[in-house]
Amino acid sequence: MLDLLLRNGTVHTMDRGRPRAHSIGIWHGRVVGVDEQVTDLSALQVVDLDGATVLPGFHDAHCHTTSFGVAASQLELSGCANTTSILDRVAQHAAALPTDAWVIGVGYLDREDPQRHPTTTELDRAASGRPVWLTHRSGHMCVVSTAVLGLLPDPLPQQAERYVEVDPQGRPTGLLEEAAMELVKDAVGPASVEDIVEAIGVATHQYVREGITSFTEAGIGCPGVDHSPLEIAAWQIARQEGKLQARAQLMVYSELLHALPGHPADAAKLGLDLGLHTGLGDPWLRLGAMKIWLDGAGSAGRAASSARDGDAEDRGGNLVDDPLRLTATIIAAHHAGWQVAAHAMGDLAVDLLLDALERSGPTAQVRRRRHRIEHAGLIRPDQIDRIRHLGVVVAIQPAFIPEFGDSLSSHFGEERVGWSIRGKSLGDAGIVVAASSDRPVAPGAPLGGIQAMAQRLTASGVCFGPDERVPVLEAIRAYTSHAAFAAHSESELGTLTSRRLADMVVLEEDPITVEPSAISKIEILATVVDGKTVHDPGRLIPELD
Repeated sequence: MLDLLLRNGTVHTMDRGRPRAHSIGIWHGRVVGVDEQVTDLSALQVVDLDGATVLPGFHDAHCHTTSFGVAASQLELSGCANTTSILDRVAQHAAALPTDAWVIGVGYLDREDPQRHPTTTELDRAASGRPVWLTHRSGHMCVVSTAVLGLLPDPLPQQAERYVEVDPQGRPTGLLEEAAMELVKDAVGPASVEDIVEAIGVATHQYVREGITSFTEAGIGCPGVDHSPLEIAAWQIARQEGKLQARAQLMVYSELLHALPGHPADAAKLGLDLGLHTGLGDPWLRLGAMKIWLDGAGSAGRAASSARDGDAEDRGGNLVDDPLRLTATIIAAHHAGWQVAAHAMGDLAVDLLLDALERSGPTAQVRRRRHRIEHAGLIRPDQIDRIRHLGVVVAIQPAFIPEFGDSLSSHFGEERVGWSIRGKSLGDAGIVVAASSDRPVAPGAPLGGIQAMAQRLTASGVCFGPDERVPVLEAIRAYTSHAAFAAHSESELGTLTSRRLADMVVLEEDPITVEPSAISKIEILATVVDGKTVHDPGRLIPELD
């Protein structure tokens, strides 16, 4: 007897052998079958969907869950229209805090023209001398007050020094980027395990409201108030306490890998203690890729990209570390059994990854690992065949187009927009494209991302690379079966077919048939994980007695 039979719906299974169905049966948390495979079976519960649409649960292939959860308790600045409103919010927030408390804000944008960040002097005045740390929406730059500058090492590490903006007199303005920003995170962190557990609960509660049933956490063990050296323990506790509401795969920050004193014959020379690597865990909590940053944020002009016509700036200098050291880390991680997920916004960063993978060993072994390009702000036409040949997955953030597309166009050059956040050209070449949000950097709702992949409209209404638009069905694949493939989870997630885990989202309307401009507005009727409803505001699928 089935536990649950859903019938009279539009089921897009994402299984190419059986793409459409009207009924789906569930038993013990797994899909038994669809239509004639289950309609003659009795069920403890039968639900008439009345034409609603069912998709596999969405998988966000790159998000920052603890950062999103912690940010919910911090000063939110994304709605501020200019620097004056940012400073007003800081002053109001600081007035309610103890005199020695940190003012930590997130999500501000340098909206003014020319770009204008709050200065140290302004922050000192607004917060009455308190330590102030405001993170830019990109996540790759911040502004700080004098009190915070005083906590940074003196002298600054050479790697960080070039990321500290100074005025004509050589004094810090308060704007820190990339490696310099990491020093602030070291000064203020880490978070407590209890705080991380709560953040996971807050974030994943929102995820399931948006139909996200699984996700890849894009970097644990990083510095800052949203991470901890005990972070895996926090994720385990969150699961034990029922606060982890969606399945998690955890990328590990590359800085955590260290030399392993194993046998000389062992391939693993770099890794985590006891040789832990990608794949350990179960469908609820699993170790994912090694996350390595190769360059900076494209929206901040820090992508490592080749020169364009009339561009005298050496953008290859935007690699975050010595290229030889980055290459050695990628190769060593591959040999130690890790899937590598490389933050690569610029095409030169993509070159570095591909060169390293070509040096890592037999191509067949490299392909099996499914190494990943995270973001792919620029992929040149000549790189596409190399990516396909090496079996590299490309994890894009479609929401970057409406959020940052105009800025990216300015930094990359309008003539390169067709190379940015590619969709159709990669799919046509047989490359797996997984979709994600990079939340909290950009909005995280997958339906909004699907709409962005189909329309590719920037905030100003310009089409960002029209030739890279994809059909809505392919955009859905990027959030379901392709994202599961990127996570080595396609045998359990991403399709609604026999023996797969019963993770589903029920939608009021079919995103394939509505106008693309309306996709983001479709209501989530229910989210199901393991055959149980985790979000069901209208009690579409009542719990069994």
